[in-house]
Amino acid sequence: MSTPAPRRIVEWSPNEVVGFDPTTRTFLKATDLVQLAMTFGGGPVVAAVSRRSTFVKSVRVPNAGAAEVDMILQTQMATMFPVPLSELAYAFRLTNDVNPEGRLAVVAAMRESDLRNLEADAKAAGMKLETVVPAALGSMALAETLSEHDLAVVQDTSEGLAIDLLAGGELRYSRVTPMPANHGLLESEIARSFQAVGLARSSVLAAGGFAYPEAEKKDPTPTLEALASAPLDRIGVHLETREERDRHARSAQMKRTRIAVLMCAAAALLALLVFVEWQEAAEKNRIANGKWALTLKKLREREKKLSDEVVKLRATESTLLRAFNPAQTPAEVLTTLSNRTPQGLWLTGVTFDRGKIMYLRGTASNSAAVTQFLQSLTTEPRLRDVKLVFANNGEIDKVPVVQFSIQAFPVGNLPLLDPKKKGART
Repeated sequence: MSTPAPRRIVEWSPNEVVGFDPTTRTFLKATDLVQLAMTFGGGPVVAAVSRRSTFVKSVRVPNAGAAEVDMILQTQMATMFPVPLSELAYAFRLTNDVNPEGRLAVVAAMRESDLRNLEADAKAAGMKLETVVPAALGSMALAETLSEHDLAVVQDTSEGLAIDLLAGGELRYSRVTPMPANHGLLESEIARSFQAVGLARSSVLAAGGFAYPEAEKKDPTPTLEALASAPLDRIGVHLETREERDRHARSAQMKRTRIAVLMCAAAALLALLVFVEWQEAAEKNRIANGKWALTLKKLREREKKLSDEVVKLRATESTLLRAFNPAQTPAEVLTTLSNRTPQGLWLTGVTFDRGKIMYLRGTASNSAAVTQFLQSLTTEPRLRDVKLVFANNGEIDKVPVVQFSIQAFPVGNLPLLDPKKKGART
């Protein structure tokens, strides 16, 4: 695979920006993008969000499609990051690392307010953001150019000492710490980073000319420069706001709708061609004056068969429309539940089937949180028949908790098939 042409890249943080121009291999610093544009210029750029402004975590998920993994991660991110999910812009990368525990996913996130500020700064500076990625991915790009897979990449940045951990060629953890006063303290910070994610210590790469004699490997290339030449389509991480995610989802839905319309048009054209053929055959039968009576009978039997097929296809079409255009998707229902979850209450399980009552299971620190959550769901217009199934007091690690179960019915959650029909499944 050919190496893509280097792109201009900007490392952004709320307090400072650094621009890298691959044609001149120069780095420019400024307080914001508007000031940087005075010397760096506008136009297309890749935005790399600084390590202090992003969160990077790796987690095992079921070996499923991206849409299913997205729903699963939305229920897990409440405990993965110190910021509520409603305030985060996130993206994830499904790696090729699959074991009995599932597929490894690398999740990147940042505050959505910071992302909006970045987009506003870029617009004011006349810059077009091609993509927005965590700056820590530059360590993964640098390791790939060196054919290394297990590394701790350390580098001196304006925010402090950057430590990025890679295992199997994938970024597993990233943190920034104040620059240690000596090499002994630096080694302690590296060891603490490995311990934080449960990884065995591997080789240390001092990037960007960072002076660290104990490093097993050294490279003068900064990670930001390596990211400028990385194949971002293969990295597969792009941070975007919820509005952009929803717009892309709507675009995909419209594409599926257009395909369905084209299929219907093709079916109609096929029916028209069959009808014309039948007319021609009927005309020949009339001219033959009875000679083709047997042929006419066969054609009528064929017409009946095709009519029966059309009825079946229409029933299938109705089922497909109901399947692809539900009143509420599971993702929307889970988002509604997450947004209604009060502080001190955690959802531990959701049972959601088409045409059936939904069951929520969870744990709360007190009964008031359960009552607040139940009342909140009762007033939610997307749900009906909200009832408390049970709420039991218990202990987890000697801490009093309330374990509960709530049932509700998502409005418009119709079964795929009519349950009144014989043999229909719900």
